[in-house]
Amino acid sequence: MRQDVTELQFAVDYYKSLERLSDEEWRLPLAIDKWTVQECVSHLFLWDRYYLDHAVSKLPDEPLTLVETDYDEFNRLAVEYAHHIDALALLRKAIAVRQELIAQLDRLTDEQYERTYEGTFQPKSFVASFIAHDHHHQDQIDAALVRLKRG
Repeated sequence: MRQDVTELQFAVDYYKSLERLSDEEWRLPLAIDKWTVQECVSHLFLWDRYYLDHAVSKLPDEPLTLVETDYDEFNRLAVEYAHHIDALALLRKAIAVRQELIAQLDRLTDEQYERTYEGTFQPKSFVASFIAHDHHHQDQIDAALVRLKRG
């Protein structure tokens, strides 16, 4: 497996570490007027699902079904979704989708992985951006949990 794709696996291990959180920790805002831990996980999960369904699973031969997305609206819907699902069920879904995303990326040849599809989507660049996105939100979650423990 490519090193950068392996780094996406970190999210699976991270999600598993969140299984131990209390209800209070799941509802903890990442900062004042920010998402809760559960809302943040929902955000990560739904972006994984979107790119899996509309890009990665289509490679290398099917047309992509990515559409111009209103990020604010997408994120608002992710927050709403978090309010309608149990935290552990959300984690199970997030883990399953991330594992499928990794498996789909891993099946690509090096040439397919580095190719740009339809002038807009390159798996290698996508992975790099998602690794950074993961770390950004994981750092926010970790900082919020540390603040809670300090009291």
